[in-house]
Amino acid sequence: MNPLNIFSAIPSAVIAILIASVLSASGGFYFGSSYRTNYYEAKISKDELTRKQNYEKALSAQQAKNNLAVSQLFKLIQEEQNKNANYQSQVKAIYTNSSFGMGGNSCYVSYGFIRLFNASARGAESTPSSTDYLRSPIDLASVLSTIVENHGKYRQVADQIESLKSASQ
Repeated sequence: MNPLNIFSAIPSAVIAILIASVLSASGGFYFGSSYRTNYYEAKISKDELTRKQNYEKALSAQQAKNNLAVSQLFKLIQEEQNKNANYQSQVKAIYTNSSFGMGGNSCYVSYGFIRLFNASARGAESTPSSTDYLRSPIDLASVLSTIVENHGKYRQVADQIESLKSASQ
């Protein structure tokens, strides 16, 4: 073995070690950087998933609250309609049954009353007319039935407004 060969082998070994070190360091840097990137991407995805789940939970809670308010509103509307039907039947019984002393001809409605009734319902101005004193073909039972129906509609709208207020809070 030639002693000079040892000196020529040392630089080759050092170069091989340097190349291996550089490859190892660059591989470690690449894989470490990739790991760090994947870690933060996973963390961001997890945070987004948590945020999405919280949003969907809040949305479903609000929808359940709204559905409850709507079902309560429909229940109240049905109760009001039942009350109105009962009122309507009482009106017909009172004004068609002569045992109450009212009979069909004992009360009449004038055109002036109809004019004022319609104007007040619309909120419009009204002036007296020369036909106000004349008897109209509408009987008092029809007028009372209309009033009962209008009051029922008013209560339905009032209940709807209250349900919407409670649902939005």
